[in-house]
Amino acid sequence: MRMPEMARMLGVSRSVVYNIIACSDILKTIEFDGRRRVTKKSFYEWYASQDRYHIVSEQAPETVKEEDNRSIETYRRAVQDRDGHTKNIGNNAYLTVKEAALLAGINPATVHKWIKKGKIEAVQSSKTVRIPRQAFENWLQSRKKEDQYGINC
Repeated sequence: MRMPEMARMLGVSRSVVYNIIACSDILKTIEFDGRRRVTKKSFYEWYASQDRYHIVSEQAPETVKEEDNRSIETYRRAVQDRDGHTKNIGNNAYLTVKEAALLAGINPATVHKWIKKGKIEAVQSSKTVRIPRQAFENWLQSRKKEDQYGINC
C-alpha cells in the first residue's frame, strides 16, 4: 500500500502516515520499485490494534476497465495486481509500448524501433512512453493491407 493510499483511507496527511510508521512496531514496510510501501497485512493488524485513527474512505484502487483485446486486458490486470495501481498501464486513448507490442503481436523492442524511425507516433513524458491508440490501430490496419496486397514501403 502506498503512503498516499494509506493517508486517504485514514483521512490524514502523508506526514502523519510517516509518523505513524515511525512510531509503530506492527507496520511493516517493503521497498518496491525504489519506493517504500506498507504491507496491507501489517496495516490491518496495526489498524485493529489501535483506536485513534479510523478508516474514512474504503475507496478501492482504480480497476482495469473492460478491454476489447483480451491479451491487453490480461496484461493490464497482471500489472495492476503486481503494482496495486493503474499508473503503469495504458487506457482507451493511449497504449504503453508493451501493450502496443501485444496488440501487434511483436516484441516491445520492435515498437521502440518503429517509434525511433518515426513510423508510429509516440508521446514521452519523463521515462514514460505512450502511443496514441487510435493512430496506432489505424497504422496497423494500413500495414496489414499493404502486406495483403504485397506493397512494402
